[in-house]
Amino acid sequence: MDFKKIKTVEISDYITLPDEISSVSKPKVDISKAIEEACKAQNISIRKLADKVGLKHPQIVRVTSGDHNYNIETLLKILNGLDLELKIVAKK
Repeated sequence: MDFKKIKTVEISDYITLPDEISSVSKPKVDISKAIEEACKAQNISIRKLADKVGLKHPQIVRVTSGDHNYNIETLLKILNGLDLELKIVAKK
């Protein structure tokens, strides 16, 4: 199967989600994308990143999937391992 040809859709295009879901899910997806992009840019696999930061592979997969809950300590270890940091700013 050619996965590049599979069309993806946003569930929010079909149903109305409560604001609290949208306010959490989009940032989680943004974080997961940033981690994946940093891994690609640094040519480091999820497994190598896990070894580097002392986490197990599934822990990092939970964060990079964007649809699971994880704790801030896990996130900070991953970001540190990629030389990234978390910044808190006021919403625009």
